[in-house]
Amino acid sequence: MNGKPSHPPPTSIADAVDRWASERGDAEAVVASDRRVTWRGLADEAERVARGLVAAGVSRGDRVAMVGTACVEYVCLAVAAAKVGGVFLGLNPKFTPEEIRGLLAHAEPALLVTPGDSPGADLAAHRAAVPSIRAVVVIGPTTPPGCVAWREFLAADRPELAGEVARRRADIGPEDPALLLYTSGSTGRPKGVLHGHRAVAASVALELEHMRMTVGDRLLLHFPINHVAAAVEITAAGLIGGCTLVLMDRFDPERSLEVIERERITMVGQVPVMYLMQMQTERFRTVDWRHVRSFVWGGSKAPAPMLAPLGRIAATTGARLATAYGSTELCGFTTFTAPDDPPEALATTCGRVAPPLELRIVDEAGRPVPAGMVGEVAFRGPVVMQGYYRDPEATARAIDAEGWFHSGDLGSLDAGGRLRLAGRRSEMFKTGGENVHPQEVEDVLEAHPDVLFAAVLGVPDPIYDEVGHAFVMPKPGRQPDAAALRDHCRAHLVNFKVPKLLDVRPILPLLANGKVDKRALRADLGASAPSERRPAGGGTHD
Repeated sequence: MNGKPSHPPPTSIADAVDRWASERGDAEAVVASDRRVTWRGLADEAERVARGLVAAGVSRGDRVAMVGTACVEYVCLAVAAAKVGGVFLGLNPKFTPEEIRGLLAHAEPALLVTPGDSPGADLAAHRAAVPSIRAVVVIGPTTPPGCVAWREFLAADRPELAGEVARRRADIGPEDPALLLYTSGSTGRPKGVLHGHRAVAASVALELEHMRMTVGDRLLLHFPINHVAAAVEITAAGLIGGCTLVLMDRFDPERSLEVIERERITMVGQVPVMYLMQMQTERFRTVDWRHVRSFVWGGSKAPAPMLAPLGRIAATTGARLATAYGSTELCGFTTFTAPDDPPEALATTCGRVAPPLELRIVDEAGRPVPAGMVGEVAFRGPVVMQGYYRDPEATARAIDAEGWFHSGDLGSLDAGGRLRLAGRRSEMFKTGGENVHPQEVEDVLEAHPDVLFAAVLGVPDPIYDEVGHAFVMPKPGRQPDAAALRDHCRAHLVNFKVPKLLDVRPILPLLANGKVDKRALRADLGASAPSERRPAGGGTHD
């Protein structure tokens, strides 16, 4: 069975699983390691988990947390939570115990599911610090005292609770909360973003249409489960769209290529850094790509070293290259490039906003600016978050009285109405009274043939108030000279935008979305004054 669904998407992932269990019961729904689960099998297992949630005391609106990676249990738990009115919360096991405990204390989940052997699985401390946790369910061969093994949680069929699950499910409305996602916290403490079933379904409907996803597509998921790419753009989209989810516990460049080929993945969705890491392996040059219909990326701009190889593959196989813009607060993608967009649109823009969503570029007072002018990117529509969890003040700052979400991203619209990003509003700095948008400088540095990634920060300076400090990660086998990179910048930028400080590093810290972790870079600068690091001949603004 191929082609788009014959009727509108379901209102939740739970509805979707039941639909495909009825229509495509023997087809693969989830593939993970040595497990292959059909749609009928997924529906049965999710129902048993839903009864387990009710028996564990999970009420409508309670958070159901999982510290783990993409696995069959993750999918079942997300679907089961949707059945009984729970709010699914995924947490990355790579977080430290203190980080996980802080998020759990803020979310106050009723249930915690975990592998039990991850660095963040300090279960006794978590339970002591978060009294809302009524039960801890452990996936894995060993079960600590006071916890319940997943296999036991699943084995207790509890048929007497089937009616209660059905009753709760019938009471769930589109505005009921469904998903709690915590932001990356790259510029401050992570905030909890709350989305309802309506937002998830609306986001998925846009993705199915504009990414041209079809029933039976095979999607690869190797993002952390706390990321909107995992929760919505792949998991929810795959479940609602009738696609097969092929899961990996983590991203590995070589192994992911093997999975793409072996499992005949039809849509590859990644951040640019993942593509670049794959391209550095020998395996990349031998992959049979003929089954891939689409290569998709988001999270950051596509560098030329990524676009060129993908373009050559697409020219041979007919695959589509596509990019999009979204955020945690917008429940996934909101703008999309079109198949007939020119090549430069893929390299420099995020495409056009997808109706019924609205997009506008505004000034500091919230007023729309003329076309082509840089301002803050604002959205309105059904995908906008319900708010920051337990933070009404932050919510009021982000969503205005007319329902516009102010993203904090700076951008402009080109003549074709495509969004062109210019960095974060919080990253803009003033040097000698002049505004500098770091992404503009980063784009110039990344255009140098020796540079793979660049990040620019505004740092204090006794003369100019602030100056640009650039961090550069070279391409493999290259070693760019700092003076030559500054000369390159001078050839393309007015002098006040040229970084006065420049570090070339073999690797830069990255966030899960593929962007450079600027918070980590700023912390790494330490206490030394910028003037002490200024290279000789740093220049002036004249």
